Amino acid sequence: MRADSASADPQESAVRSEEVKISFSFGENWKEFVEKRFTAERVEISKQHILRFLELPDLRGKYFIDVGSGSGLSSLAAFDAGASRLVSFDIDPASVEATRSLRALRGEPPNWDVLSGSILDDEFVAKLAQADVVYSWGVLHHTGAMWRAVENAAKLMKPEGIFYLALYTTSPKSPYWIDIKRRYNRASPMKKRLMEWSHAWRYTIFPHILARKNPLNTIRNYKTSRGMDFIADLRDWLGGYPYEDAKIEEVLEFGRKRLGLELTKIATGEACTEYLFVRRI
Repeated sequence: MRADSASADPQESAVRSEEVKISFSFGENWKEFVEKRFTAERVEISKQHILRFLELPDLRGKYFIDVGSGSGLSSLAAFDAGASRLVSFDIDPASVEATRSLRALRGEPPNWDVLSGSILDDEFVAKLAQADVVYSWGVLHHTGAMWRAVENAAKLMKPEGIFYLALYTTSPKSPYWIDIKRRYNRASPMKKRLMEWSHAWRYTIFPHILARKNPLNTIRNYKTSRGMDFIADLRDWLGGYPYEDAKIEEVLEFGRKRLGLELTKIATGEACTEYLFVRRI
């Protein structure tokens, strides 16, 4: 399952979605997450995850851009980690609203801007100042033009900046998941709920029962990895369309040959692989 973000450009999505009507809203899903399941504990968990992957004690003195802010949880985590300047943006109005609601929790600080914009909008991207940390977790594979989105996000790096990226990893089941996502987006609200419960049963509840483990513990403790929520992520996974993925070697080759970036760290284990890039010297 992916993170708390979405920045799909509607025009690009219409071209790439092969006429699948997209009924799922990333923003509405993350807005509901903020309204019903947001906690200070989730912010702290998210903050620690970001800092641990960056191998930094804090973000003091750093300018941080959150590309596709989704719920705003990662942005708030970066703010609490001491980012001196923070820019969050998303194309989904509900995600922008959710992120702004979390900014309001910190008194609407002047060093944190929440913008409406797409990473595929070259003019919008060109207006943003380059940052010390460019962060995009589980977003760019939903834009309908993943490689162009990655390239545009990399343009936001300062020469000495770092790029924290998470993308879906290609697997033998990738075609199956594309079909599931299309079916979910075509489904009625009732059918969507049935698909969610079917997915939870097949991939979480039943395997735990077979292993004589309590699935409720896993669901309750789901937040411990990055502060996210089981139900919100499940819906995000099933509804997230357009959808692209990439083999790890494809991402590394694109970063090296197209963008002039070198990998300094990688983490696997989820549907997304996390990458940390710096510019080649």
